[in-house]
Amino acid sequence: MAYCPKQTELAQHASEILEHIVRTTHDQIEALKKNDQTELMKLDKQLELLFGEKERAFGSLGQHKKDHGC
Repeated sequence: MAYCPKQTELAQHASEILEHIVRTTHDQIEALKKNDQTELMKLDKQLELLFGEKERAFGSLGQHKKDHGC
């Protein structure tokens, strides 16, 4: 299969979002352990937004693969 720069770009973007989810989840675990409700809720909202970004990124990657066969 030929190298596809767009697929690589989309996959990298999805990977970066997943890494951000992991970091934010770790931070939320720490806030939970500290019983910091303000930080816990702030991070919860961030995770909600990040999961939306992840879904869009994976959707774009899947659509690209479908459209271009790569």
